[in-house]
Amino acid sequence: MSIATFNMNIKKELWEFNKLLFWVPVIIITMMVAAPLLQLLIIEDYQMNAMFDGLAQLQHHALDEEFTRFSFVAISGLFVPFMVVALLVQLYYFLVCLFDERRDLSIYFWRSMPVSDLSTIAYKLFTGAFVIPAVFMLAATVTLIIAALLAFIACMILSVGFDISLWHIWGSFNFFSNLALTWLSLVPFILWLFPLFAWLMLASMFANKAPFLWALLPVVIVILVEAFVVHYFNLESQMFASLLLDYFGISDDTLRSNFTHENAMHLMPIKVLMSKVSIVALAIGAGLMYLTYWLRVNRSHA
Repeated sequence: MSIATFNMNIKKELWEFNKLLFWVPVIIITMMVAAPLLQLLIIEDYQMNAMFDGLAQLQHHALDEEFTRFSFVAISGLFVPFMVVALLVQLYYFLVCLFDERRDLSIYFWRSMPVSDLSTIAYKLFTGAFVIPAVFMLAATVTLIIAALLAFIACMILSVGFDISLWHIWGSFNFFSNLALTWLSLVPFILWLFPLFAWLMLASMFANKAPFLWALLPVVIVILVEAFVVHYFNLESQMFASLLLDYFGISDDTLRSNFTHENAMHLMPIKVLMSKVSIVALAIGAGLMYLTYWLRVNRSHA
């Protein structure tokens, strides 16, 4: 497979989502950059004086590990709104990626191209699982760079105009290492949600109408039937619902068990996400992907 073929197929998958994947990140970037600037413009005089007093004290304050941890939390927190929106776009993409091409009969055109069904499924999975969140993480990185440039300009103004030097903060910010660790957390994030992505793709391939209902109703029915059985036979708990909650939920116990040392806080997101990944879940996801592929080969009509 050549790079040109790979790029062509990824662009084909993003063709219907190009405006969404461009304008939504741009809007989020604009809001996140404009909000603090607007707040700075409308700030009261006494608040401005208090801010300058705090900055004047900060220039004489020795930075410690607490500030290093704060810098990581600040960088990671900047990515949160982008990743929340990215997850919503991912879920929507997986629900419609195989359904829409059967509904509008474009599947017959794409199948005339020299790309196998297996490759098509793989491209769609790669696009939804990796490319879409990577677009939003790139937007978050751009926002971080803009914030860093504005902070640099602010440091210059404070240093020249107000004799307040904050340059020592930059050495403790660990900008590149924290940014790299945030990007690396994308890998366990994809592995963790792989069974969900595979289930949505199966629903998208199987449904003739309303893929969202086909994805949701079987899960709801199983949970309700299990709840009835547990209540009727006086059993201890619901196994299926508990498994779903345990796998997709991140409890306080999970956070505490992966927070071994304060100095290793920057590794906590990766460790938490990796603790949620299991071989059984990956095997279930692989099985769902095989069923999706089988249906595309044997049942491609709308």
